[in-house]
Amino acid sequence: MSSRFKFFDEEEISFTNNSSNSAIENKAEDYIKQGVTLEARYRCEQMNITKVEDNISFHCTTKKQYHLEYYETNKAKISLEQFLYKINPEVLKDAIIATEPLEYSKENVMLTLNKDNIIESIVNYTDIKDQWEAFKPKLMQTSFYKALLQHDFKAAEGFILGGDTEFGSEANLIKTYEKAFFFHILFNDYDPWIDRPVKQRLKFNSQIFVNVPIELELTHGIIDENNETVEIMTVGKLVKDGLDNAVLEEQYNKFYKPMIEYDFTEYNYEYIVRRIIDKKTTLIVSAKANLKEEVKYNYQFITQFDLKKID
Repeated sequence: MSSRFKFFDEEEISFTNNSSNSAIENKAEDYIKQGVTLEARYRCEQMNITKVEDNISFHCTTKKQYHLEYYETNKAKISLEQFLYKINPEVLKDAIIATEPLEYSKENVMLTLNKDNIIESIVNYTDIKDQWEAFKPKLMQTSFYKALLQHDFKAAEGFILGGDTEFGSEANLIKTYEKAFFFHILFNDYDPWIDRPVKQRLKFNSQIFVNVPIELELTHGIIDENNETVEIMTVGKLVKDGLDNAVLEEQYNKFYKPMIEYDFTEYNYEYIVRRIIDKKTTLIVSAKANLKEEVKYNYQFITQFDLKKID
């Protein structure tokens, strides 16, 4: 695997796309015989916190360990080795326990990357989809799903339909990876040397409001550099054009005001990602992400993510 960054020799080969439709159907294991150009092991810790005013109402910490291999053919193989979690309130833990096997099948994947280091295709998509179909009847037998079915049939039905949608197409599953922080940190176009005529935009749905699309304008810059590493920071600025405050206030009044009592204030989103990259190998050696979605002073959804390369 060659670097996209300018601190490397110009003669080095850049990423090229050698994928084909037939290759997508192959199993990830079929590529083991190909040469591994780079590999690394990472540990990640993610904390999600919900605050009502300044009081924490929910928090969850997940820890994952991954093994990553880059191949000569613009492919990256990811293996989830460990998955640990703590959640409060603990009653929500049942959902994680019920779906834990799915995390391992979903996050053991072979990806094809384009020249900008962005996920282009899932080599073993068919295998992952088949694993979801095989897992579905087992999920329906868990105590979590049976309790959900008894208390809220529509929620239980939606839980399965959500999985069918997520795994139902390669494009949808790629969207899942793009939102997962390990994949988002590693497989993204964060090159600060590119002179972009138009700034990149990151699009996703709000976690506070229902069916409200959010758009951030991204800026990349170098904040520190030495002989061995370079630190790149990406900042996302909320694009307020297109956001309908009337819709936000209406949902706030329906879902949050009965609990918080204070009126709707101002909606905001903060996005900061810092990556430290080894100049020699091009591998990310550590990264931090801090995200905060909020109705100012009233309600906050905070995500903190830390990644580090281990020997």
